[in-house]
Amino acid sequence: MLSTPAVASADVLRTMAHELRQPLSTIESIAYYLTLVLPKDDEKVHEQLDRIQQLVEQSNWIVTSAQQLADPLQASPQPILLEDLIDEILQERSVLDDAPALEIEPELPAVNADPSLARALIENLLTLFRVISTADHPAKLILRAGVLELRTDAPGFKSEASLGPGASLSLESARRIAAANGGTLELRVDPADGVRVRVMLT
Repeated sequence: MLSTPAVASADVLRTMAHELRQPLSTIESIAYYLTLVLPKDDEKVHEQLDRIQQLVEQSNWIVTSAQQLADPLQASPQPILLEDLIDEILQERSVLDDAPALEIEPELPAVNADPSLARALIENLLTLFRVISTADHPAKLILRAGVLELRTDAPGFKSEASLGPGASLSLESARRIAAANGGTLELRVDPADGVRVRVMLT
């Protein structure tokens, strides 16, 4: 049970997250509007507008991860097919042209997980790998029986702290969700081989 100071901090964080989402949404809408009305041949301007939209997405991701850490988790595990959930999430994110490559074993069994928490975990990790992967070192999602893995061979990362703003919050939130569903999360960071996150669920 959370202590009174902890409860107060969680309430402040929820309020802050709620308040931040409105200006972030406004910034995103303005950037999108400008992409429509500004000349298409001005590549530098459109690169900056794309960058603004990416930063808004990253900021929302950081806020969401922090809120997930502050909120109590009430998992209600049930049999779900991760393949179907991943497909649904990727369809919703179809506006992104940098979705991860997929390697999914056929006829996978269901895992026991809370559907909404499993969705939050997958969305969280997809955003993390969108941030740390590059065109030359794209992300890959691998799904096997009871194992969800995301990886990129982008070099140069030395530790969890080197993954950039929002990464530690994202990973801690994902760890918490995995644990709430009776699973585990492993992180491997290698300067030469890249980054790998493996989530194991039963």
